[in-house]
Amino acid sequence: MSDLWRNLPLSARERVDESGVGGGWGAELDAVRAAAQAALAGHPDAAAADEFASAVASPRPGRRGRARRVGLRELDRAVYAYLALCARIGATPHVPERAAGAVALGRAAAAPTPIRAVIAGHTLRATDAEWSFGRGPVLEDSTPELLAFLAGQSLRAPRPAAG
Repeated sequence: MSDLWRNLPLSARERVDESGVGGGWGAELDAVRAAAQAALAGHPDAAAADEFASAVASPRPGRRGRARRVGLRELDRAVYAYLALCARIGATPHVPERAAGAVALGRAAAAPTPIRAVIAGHTLRATDAEWSFGRGPVLEDSTPELLAFLAGQSLRAPRPAAG
């Protein structure tokens, strides 16, 4: 019985090193920046690169001696700037999975009523990534299409999963 109590939240579980666990979305933001660099390497466009860089520039500086915490809003801005960059230069977008899933979940939670009406009672799943969220019958589409729909940039709703 004592083993049961050790595994409950806020219990006296064995301590583990959690120094690698950080707050915020900094790693995901770095992955989006790397994806943008890879897209630009295949399709160089200095003006598009400058536009992306200004879109993802931090609105607030970090504190001296501390890493700056990246919020979901900043990650959201970077993901959509990356999608716009890919559309502008004609590159196929490869949004990093954790970044895409986090942004999609955030957009779904804050979506306007017409979008929420479509996704309510469903699981949203990316066909080109390993993320999904929600409950109910599955609606699916590619990551870029799901993100465009959730942002209100596309009227193409995700489709019911096949079979």
